Amino acid sequence: MEFTKEQLSELTCRHTDKENGLQDLLEIMLERLMVSERREYFQEESIAGEQVQRLLQTVCLKAYLRHTV
Repeated sequence: MEFTKEQLSELTCRHTDKENGLQDLLEIMLERLMVSERREYFQEESIAGEQVQRLLQTVCLKAYLRHTV
């Protein structure tokens, strides 16, 4: 899905007007940035897709367990 700058601006303004909207928006952007960084790192290191998937699942599971215990 492609958005114009005006559309992105409108969506951002609508979201930040909500309670905790700015915090949610920043959280989403940081998460996307981290995912992009991981993807780029693995592409640069030429790690096979299956290995990347297992590694990311392990990292996510460990993070989940840290927050639930």
